[in-house]
Amino acid sequence: MIQLNRRNLVWLIPAMLIFTFPAWRIPVASFLAPRGIEDSKITTEIEGEHDFVMKTVQIMQNQAGKKTAEIRASQAFTSDRPNEFVLGDVDADLYDEQGGVVNIRAKTGLYNTETKHLILSKNVVVTRVEENQRLYSNLLHYDENQRRIESPGEARMVAEGADVKGSSLVYDIVTNQYVIGGRVYCILGSE
Repeated sequence: MIQLNRRNLVWLIPAMLIFTFPAWRIPVASFLAPRGIEDSKITTEIEGEHDFVMKTVQIMQNQAGKKTAEIRASQAFTSDRPNEFVLGDVDADLYDEQGGVVNIRAKTGLYNTETKHLILSKNVVVTRVEENQRLYSNLLHYDENQRRIESPGEARMVAEGADVKGSSLVYDIVTNQYVIGGRVYCILGSE
């Protein structure tokens, strides 16, 4: 028979801990785990996704303390890309240096809050009321930093006494100049 004395207990306790390790490992590991790990996983998953819909949206843009654009939409919701919103029924007013208004209407749009880039599509109509001009396109890009409207596809501009069609169009809001590219068709007449 084995006699239990202090020297034998010193070896017996570690041996019992080693042999019973599989039985007590999971509860002890769970008890000793730092708290908050599960909560941080949930927080990062929630922060990674920003899926929401906003009704009646209004976006204001300013440069040097001066209002340069006001973008209104019936609704906006997040897209797959960060800082980008999908807009529905867009109505935007762009202000030139003299305070004139360029109005843009479109069925859909994409707006990037970081680059301040607005992409409009489906029945885009640009109106300059003071000059009695209208621009029609199916795709339009507006860059707030360059203050420029660009239609990479077919565009049609109708003004008093002129009807101009081209395969692309660029309008600089600051200089008030149009550049129509590709094959240009122009009908001039007096009304």
